[in-house]
Amino acid sequence: MEEARKWDGRPLIIAGPTGTGKTLFAHLLALEREWEVVESDGSDTEKAEAAANTGSLFGGRRMLLIEGVEAVKDIKGLGALLEHAGNPIVFTTDDPGSKRLATLKKKCQLLQLRRPLPASLVKRMQSVADSEGVRVERPVLERIAKNAGGDIRAALSDLETLSCGKKSVSERDMEGVLAERDRGSDIYRALSIIFGGRDLREVVESTWGLSEQPRDIIWWVEENTPRLYNDREAIAGAYGSLSRADVFLGRIMRRQHWGFLRYANALMTAGVNVMRPAKINFTQYMFPGYFAAMGRTKGNRNIEKSIAGKMGPHLHVSGKSVAKDYIPLYRTLLSKGKVAPGELQEHYRLEDEELEYLTA
Repeated sequence: MEEARKWDGRPLIIAGPTGTGKTLFAHLLALEREWEVVESDGSDTEKAEAAANTGSLFGGRRMLLIEGVEAVKDIKGLGALLEHAGNPIVFTTDDPGSKRLATLKKKCQLLQLRRPLPASLVKRMQSVADSEGVRVERPVLERIAKNAGGDIRAALSDLETLSCGKKSVSERDMEGVLAERDRGSDIYRALSIIFGGRDLREVVESTWGLSEQPRDIIWWVEENTPRLYNDREAIAGAYGSLSRADVFLGRIMRRQHWGFLRYANALMTAGVNVMRPAKINFTQYMFPGYFAAMGRTKGNRNIEKSIAGKMGPHLHVSGKSVAKDYIPLYRTLLSKGKVAPGELQEHYRLEDEELEYLTA
């Protein structure tokens, strides 16, 4: 892509739908320039600050990669980081139209990745199949490409599912294996299959068409398992499978190796299903309490993070230390009259809302 070749290292936002290769593209940009990639979720400001201003162990440059930037709480902090960063910074986003990115986009170049056409997907899958020594009939590749709907990751995952352990794949091999992806599948229907399904293939495939991310699906299953299973051993076994699924999801985030998703998906669906007791409760599925709790405390967490960003540099401690130790300390000092609110606000340049949070 001509735009990528012309990129001069200025802050960059790579935008595109899920599965279009944003992360891979960022790594290729760094590889071409022999830069070390440091990944961050944007929540650890100290790590991001260090990566943006220090070189690699071998004296080369670093590239800070922050994925899903539209979900980062401290967008303003990232904007401030761009002002004095010594290393290239690349963001990825599924939602370039998000209002939260308005200010950030003014300071960055924007590179838009589009969903590839089916013909491009076929060509890519053919290349992968050839490199692995697997002969795949053309109609199979065309069916996979159409089924994937422009999602490169999904297409390669389906190709791997069909070709695993084989030297050739024909149309006959697709029968009953490649299910159509229903983008509008419902999480409640999927839960019904996970907890009550009798066909393990159907159970495993129940989450394939969901718009929810695997990390969110785990919370739905975790919330409802003890509501349906009334046997302690069954609950323990189900949670054991969910914990192992969580381990694989963690490895996916750290290593960006999406091949682990097949194990995580099987564990959070079939792993829970096979632990089903002889009799289960029939009850209404509940929205995950974790989501509700995070929603209720979102405002407070944002304020604490903002306060931590202002106090941390003065106190020479991390944001976590400010939230854990110093915010409770200042609350006590303020309540006992040991510190004047006006002086505290002036010293740390706190907003009225932040000072009110400390005095509440």
